[in-house]
Amino acid sequence: MSHAASSRCRESGIALPLTLHFLLLLLVLGQAVYLASRHRARLDATSDELYSLTESTRRIVGGLDKRLVVEAYFSPKEDLPAELRNTRVVLDNFLDEIAQLGKGKLVVKRFNPIEDKSLQDTCTRVGIKPIDTQSATTTAVGVSRHWQGLRLVYDGGKQKVLEQIAPTVSFLAEAMVTPAIKEVVTKERRKIGFMEWPSSSPGQQGQAIGWETVRTMPDVAKRYDFQNYKDAEGALVPEDVQTLVLFRPMDITDRQKYVVDQFVMRGGTLVLFSDVADYGLQPNRQCNKVQMALDAKDSEHKWQEQLLHYGIDQPGQIVADLAPQAGQAYNPMGGGYEYLGLPMQMGMVRQVAYPYFFHAVDGDWSQPQIANKLASSSGKLDEEQAAYFRRTLRPGIDTDEFLFKTFRQFKRGPGFYWPCLMRLRGNGAQTTLPDGVNGRVLLWSSPLTIIEDPQASLNALMGRDLQSQALANAAFNQKLQQRLQSEPRRQAPLMMELSGTFSSFFAGKQRPKKASELKEEEDRKRAEEAADKPVDGNQAKEPEVGPPLPKPDASADALAKAPADPEMLQQVAGNARIVAFADSDFVRDDFTRGLYRQQGGPNSIFGAAFFPMLLDWLSQDSDLVALQSRLPKDRKISLLGDQLIDTGDRRDAEKQLRTTRSSLVVANVAGPCAVMLALGLFVLFSRRAQKRRFLEAIGN
Repeated sequence: MSHAASSRCRESGIALPLTLHFLLLLLVLGQAVYLASRHRARLDATSDELYSLTESTRRIVGGLDKRLVVEAYFSPKEDLPAELRNTRVVLDNFLDEIAQLGKGKLVVKRFNPIEDKSLQDTCTRVGIKPIDTQSATTTAVGVSRHWQGLRLVYDGGKQKVLEQIAPTVSFLAEAMVTPAIKEVVTKERRKIGFMEWPSSSPGQQGQAIGWETVRTMPDVAKRYDFQNYKDAEGALVPEDVQTLVLFRPMDITDRQKYVVDQFVMRGGTLVLFSDVADYGLQPNRQCNKVQMALDAKDSEHKWQEQLLHYGIDQPGQIVADLAPQAGQAYNPMGGGYEYLGLPMQMGMVRQVAYPYFFHAVDGDWSQPQIANKLASSSGKLDEEQAAYFRRTLRPGIDTDEFLFKTFRQFKRGPGFYWPCLMRLRGNGAQTTLPDGVNGRVLLWSSPLTIIEDPQASLNALMGRDLQSQALANAAFNQKLQQRLQSEPRRQAPLMMELSGTFSSFFAGKQRPKKASELKEEEDRKRAEEAADKPVDGNQAKEPEVGPPLPKPDASADALAKAPADPEMLQQVAGNARIVAFADSDFVRDDFTRGLYRQQGGPNSIFGAAFFPMLLDWLSQDSDLVALQSRLPKDRKISLLGDQLIDTGDRRDAEKQLRTTRSSLVVANVAGPCAVMLALGLFVLFSRRAQKRRFLEAIGN
């Protein structure tokens, strides 16, 4: 074979592998592009998973059964100013991720209103507002208009508009978009009935204080439909209402008690925010008792007896918690103390210890160290009592329900204000609930609790200057501490739940009548008295003028009468539920609206956040729980560790703290020096050993 022929064979032999290699490379690249366009993998390197979707979003988007269209009206990214351009990146990434999570059920459509005037008209019509930004130079000032809003359309019908959205981080985008998706996919709002008795505490500009703030919040009103069933007629609650909220019942009539009883008998969920005493909080921090009665004046039945029949004992006392952790106020972003505080100069606020304002502490009070401390007197430990405490004391948040998932991150429950004593029926630790009824306590106070009858005043501050107020506060708390030493260690329930087959409180009793029925009886009695009254024969009868009046129509009278009550239910056929709180102030308007914030507190920081979580828990709707409980972790270093109770002399704790701080300072200074010295010695001796081996190798 000639040289030219062999050269052509070698070239043809090389060309074929190269061609196959090139085709295989294209095939691999094509497969990679195909898989990357349909399957994505993200890695969140943050320890708090700030860039990962919560289980709430995954559950809501992954559970879509119909098509959800997210219309994104966005200006071009390159035209946005720098502060908006960063939010666009966050928003685009989030929309792409939920679109992938939706697997075809969630579609994102992007529109540019800048290039189409009709799209701007569409934005105006649906409620999306432009974002106007101002830019200035040395010679001119200009205003630029940008669009960044969303419209969510579910199944071509129900809509939700986010008029302007500019999240700086992925979590904020999720916090705004996910609740909107939840709202638009909810078919109908759950009906919740309520009966309220507003407070008329002085110092509130004459207006009655209720709970309008929490039940009309946007996140609540969009998902729940509240109807007031406290009317003059006293009609029964309709059967389509499964939850009835009693807010601060007082002056309760027998008919209202019957309405509540029959609601429970048909298997409803009764939510009770209760108080037994009301105090008016004045600007000078005086806390004086306001007149309050649980039962109406003409009532024959006692509200406390009705609750006791269901399994709830409410003896009419109030609770104070003297554990420092329970009364520790929370002051986020300087927005006013959660509990009692006094304004000072330069906008500062001084917290005031007030044991009647406290929260449940998320910790186990039965720990051996705490139980031993509680059972010790004069340095001597009572082993039998310590064992009793270890066996009976309960955690402050005594449940794993998702309702308290957020609060566990704060190591606390919602704040309570002058709470009352409310416990499961029984004597001591043993409960005697009605047959077929189960009960549990979800929130407890600390063991350092005082239970007492409501006093006329609970003023912790007296005087106008800070010095006299501080002395009065110290004397007020010292008096409570002295009482605590002479009283038994016990925890007070703050929230409880009962469920089962309750029996009617009115079984065997006469049914309380409606207002219309009472009026009919009064009219009938008046007519009978008038008929029995003798007629004076000498009195001349006035002649009738005009045509005779028509005879009354019996059928018309029947229509005018109110419909009769159905037959009294005397036993729950299925399963009823009662959730009771030992306080109503933490959802009361004057606390949740922060009317005392400018005065330093109190300010019910968690009251408005707790209520929507409570509604979700009552309806067993946990879709938004993971989103609500997503909070940054507290990474502060506790030098003394988490202690639920002061287990020793305060001076010993301060000494231990100083010792720990000194040890850390020494370790921070001496530690690096010791490491560098050790490395230097290691290098020095290593080099000497190498030199010695080298000299030995050459014979020296």
